[in-house]
Amino acid sequence: MSLSTIGAVLAFIIFVAVLVIPKLPNWMTFVCMAPVVVFCGTMSSSDVFGVLSNSGLHLMIIICMFSGMIAATGLDIVIGNVVDKATKGVSGQKRDMVIFAILYAISGAISFVLQNSYVAMAFLPVIFSIAKKTKISHSKMILFIIYATTLGGACTLIGTPTNIYANTALEEAGLELFGMFDFIWVGLPIFIIGGIYMILMNRWCASYDEEVPGNASAEVGILTAEHKKKQLVVGIGFVVFIIALIIDSLKLAVVNPLFIGYAMIALIILTGLVTPKESLSSMGSDMIIFCAGINLIIAVMKNSGLGDIFGSTVLSILGDTTNLYLITAVLFIGAALMTQLMNNMATAGVLAPIGISIASAMGANPQAIVLAIAIGAGCSYLTPIASGTNQTLMVFTNLKFTDFAKFGWPLVIISFVCCVGILPLVFPFF
Repeated sequence: MSLSTIGAVLAFIIFVAVLVIPKLPNWMTFVCMAPVVVFCGTMSSSDVFGVLSNSGLHLMIIICMFSGMIAATGLDIVIGNVVDKATKGVSGQKRDMVIFAILYAISGAISFVLQNSYVAMAFLPVIFSIAKKTKISHSKMILFIIYATTLGGACTLIGTPTNIYANTALEEAGLELFGMFDFIWVGLPIFIIGGIYMILMNRWCASYDEEVPGNASAEVGILTAEHKKKQLVVGIGFVVFIIALIIDSLKLAVVNPLFIGYAMIALIILTGLVTPKESLSSMGSDMIIFCAGINLIIAVMKNSGLGDIFGSTVLSILGDTTNLYLITAVLFIGAALMTQLMNNMATAGVLAPIGISIASAMGANPQAIVLAIAIGAGCSYLTPIASGTNQTLMVFTNLKFTDFAKFGWPLVIISFVCCVGILPLVFPFF
């Protein structure tokens, strides 16, 4: 085994170890891997720092900045008002179902176009306000929102980092990228069926007798004219960015959505309605460095041939089968199991290059295989460490480790059935 291959293996071990060890922050993946792969000659220093120019990273940055500006303009207050008005005059179990249906529909729909973790965070003031008024456990509503935004985010390219980093693997391999709505063929049925289950069976979701945190907003405020003006400006900028993404996805014209996104952010800040600090409120250096770490492991898997080694192992399990349903099932199950113990972004980053190697060896459509992996990696429903959203919002609740599995296991089953049943039909492997 060459020194460069040893460096790749060490990088993979470091990547997994950092994510598994609770005391180590996720951003340490890049910091620890970078010197190892350079020293071992796996990658040059310029290639290592080149991962910071990846389009997937910049897409994440733009989404985070828009999320910060949307939160700063008080859109969470608007959502709170909608929920409060819609549930007036309804009582008992029916009231709870109406509240959960509204929360699911709104948060899930917003997650189609905004990163799900920040949508969930933005809903915290709304949840605390509803909990104060209705006495519904805020821990229960937070877990519900975690799953709602995860399911909604899985429907589009930009709704969840999992999909973005599956796309990054295709980009690194020089393959055709996913379009904005390529995920929706499987994601939307999962979103609809999963939503029906969650709303009807919300009593399965853990509930605790608890007080709303003392620093939580007790009332939904009244929007001022200045707030409405800010919302209008930010809303127009964000819609322009989404339109650019759609145009680029459908190849209706030559347009760079990243350029459009940064241009809109610049214009919004220059108006003075949103401050630079507010635009960065949903983004930290730890997020950027962690994203760089995921980009780096993707590049290592590709450049070192480690992805081909793992891919050969999976192929040996599959044998000579060309059964699309069996291939989809194996890829989905592997990704779904792995993501429960490792951040879903990281799971997509590690497994997508392996999926591309499998596709190359089988002569299959790499997009179809990577899509199956992305759907499986997005099933972060069974543990609180399975995604950044789970980890971030867990601290605001009284939830236990087992609460996730108790409410989340049917969502994994629903995702599996939809993925295996639908994906081979809309994204043929051959």
